[in-house]
Amino acid sequence: DIDQLTSDSGSSTHEGTENELHEALQRSPEERLARLQNAPKFPESKTVPTTIWVRNYDVVAEALHLANGICEGCKQPAPFLRQSDGTPYLEVHHKVPLSVGGEDTLENTIALCPNCHRRAHYG
Repeated sequence: DIDQLTSDSGSSTHEGTENELHEALQRSPEERLARLQNAPKFPESKTVPTTIWVRNYDVVAEALHLANGICEGCKQPAPFLRQSDGTPYLEVHHKVPLSVGGEDTLENTIALCPNCHRRAHYG
């Protein structure tokens, strides 16, 4: 899972996307359809630098083991099983992000379902 490997450096890009989506949702369907008439058919591309953190997968494995298939955010069972091995799908989140000096330790991690993980990053 790329979220487990990368920093949260994409948050400003995500916030811009969320703002644009919010604005589009405020338009009427008629206004959106009119705008779509003149919209480019192919999206613009951007290249952005990415920092990849080399994780200690013993930390990931132990955090998942300790969670025992239960999200540590909402306290519900993992929403589905991994196709690769049938284990409950949870994502290991850093309480203090690695990008701001957080440690890759059990004490700084929590196993979350995808919804809680997204909420932890974006509210």
